Amino acid sequence: MAFLKEDGSLDIEYYNSLPLEEWMDEFASLTDEQVDEYISKLPANESKEPVRVIVVDYPMEEDGIDAEEFLKNLRKRMESSD
Repeated sequence: MAFLKEDGSLDIEYYNSLPLEEWMDEFASLTDEQVDEYISKLPANESKEPVRVIVVDYPMEEDGIDAEEFLKNLRKRMESSD
């Protein structure tokens, strides 16, 4: 059973206050849409989810990619899309 606020959104604070075993039981009962909502509302460092791999279409150098250049270009694309 999903614990919802009056507006119909998930009660994130409630879920985060549960002990781990109860959190796992409750989380297993959420729909895919509710899981996406839960994950989207968490700060990056508070997720109980495993790290998700982000696949990028970016050319690789012999030694890998230049992370600073990649992030700079990503920021430019994000700013231009707003």
